[in-house]
Amino acid sequence: FKNLFISYRRRERGENVDFSKEEIESCMINQHPGSPNLSILSFHGGFHGRTLGSLSTTHSKAIHKLDVPAFNWPIAHFPKYKYPLEENRCENEKEDKNCLAEVEDLIIKYKKKGIPVAGIVVEPIQSEGGDNEASPEFFQQLQRIAKKYGAGLLIDEVQTGGGPTGKMWCHQHFNLDTPPDIVTFSKKMQLGGYYHTDDMKPQQSYRV
Repeated sequence: FKNLFISYRRRERGENVDFSKEEIESCMINQHPGSPNLSILSFHGGFHGRTLGSLSTTHSKAIHKLDVPAFNWPIAHFPKYKYPLEENRCENEKEDKNCLAEVEDLIIKYKKKGIPVAGIVVEPIQSEGGDNEASPEFFQQLQRIAKKYGAGLLIDEVQTGGGPTGKMWCHQHFNLDTPPDIVTFSKKMQLGGYYHTDDMKPQQSYRV
């Protein structure tokens, strides 16, 4: 998440523009503009961890979240398809469109509220949330919406990375226009980590 926020603010501030004195001083007391009001959009049913920041994007089980403060960040609905897929193509395409429209609407609403969406986090297949899958077209359009509004796309491959879907990374099935901005992995990989595009790399060291 830090890479998403840092990249978003760098683009807002301008390339090769140094931090202001006000930013440096205000961040030390958790105040704007050094500590900006930014958000990560996530999906109902998603699971992205139980540490304080990532817990605000986890929505699979209440027991993970009870009694823990959370950020006021937007939450969209993940597609819920009817099966068999071949017999419910029209309904499922409509479900994709409705969920994507909600994503775009939330991005606009949170921008107006002064809490811009700096990134979108999504699982290729919701695992903790109930084995929920979405179409390649859904993910293609989701990435385009993210780019339209200057948000990064983080694909959480903790459950799906490492080959269980037939490819090293599940998102390789989606034929995205460009690689995701960030991909996370863990569990079966024997260590936790992530990789990212050049745009997500902080210009200064010691930031992540």
